[in-house]
Amino acid sequence: MTDDPFSLAVPEGWTVETDVDTDEASAKTVYESPDSDRRVTITEFARGLTLYWWVDIFAFADGEWHRREVGLGDSYRDVGAVSDAAQDALDRLASSSERIESVADD
Repeated sequence: MTDDPFSLAVPEGWTVETDVDTDEASAKTVYESPDSDRRVTITEFARGLTLYWWVDIFAFADGEWHRREVGLGDSYRDVGAVSDAAQDALDRLASSSERIESVADD
């Protein structure tokens, strides 16, 4: 699926892909940079009757994805708050001429 469930302003050239894992009761939306070396992911999961989201930033190096920033804070329980956090991450990564490695350490 390529529709953006969070309706973010996706930077030019970035792709959006959503994967739903019904066995794990989770979904992941991945925003990937045009050069395929940066990602912002939103992971949705349920605990009981409550939905939660995580926002993470990844960088591709040495043939695999490495988490560069985890959570951007805490787990989110409000879809508006998670959308704002993911939009901020996308805007920062898209406007930065620096490599993602300078954003955060492992």
